[in-house]
Amino acid sequence: MVSLFFILFVALTIFSASRIHCEAENSPEEEEFTIALTVLMALIAFVFLVWIFLLINAIGTGHTIDSKIKMYEEENESIESSIDTAVNRYMDYESSTYEKIRDKDLISLVSLIPDLKADTLVQKQIEVYLSNNDKLRKLKEEKIDLSKKKWKLYFGR
Repeated sequence: MVSLFFILFVALTIFSASRIHCEAENSPEEEEFTIALTVLMALIAFVFLVWIFLLINAIGTGHTIDSKIKMYEEENESIESSIDTAVNRYMDYESSTYEKIRDKDLISLVSLIPDLKADTLVQKQIEVYLSNNDKLRKLKEEKIDLSKKKWKLYFGR
């Protein structure tokens, strides 16, 4: 679509520029109007040309979206498995600790449960996981927008 408008305005610019030189009987006002119209059409054609280059750049980098999506999905799977492992280890530890100290009082129980340093690690992994999900959503939106950009450039899909 944009490329068609570009071609249209280039053709109109050429037509208008040729009209300036061909007709010698133009009044000065008509000639000034024709020159102004030619310059305006040339500027509009230039804007469409810049837009075409921007769309080509966006479409050209669009082929990397699938590989980025795959990378973030693999990273999320890795985080899920490490969080699962940490939770399972913690649950195993807790169940064995509670079985050993059933007869002890609460103060002893609190002193036996260690400070979990892995908890901060799990929290950071969850933050990275959520950040990756946001990036995945944005990449999928970019992939949808890519088809719009192709349509704007050349009526493609």
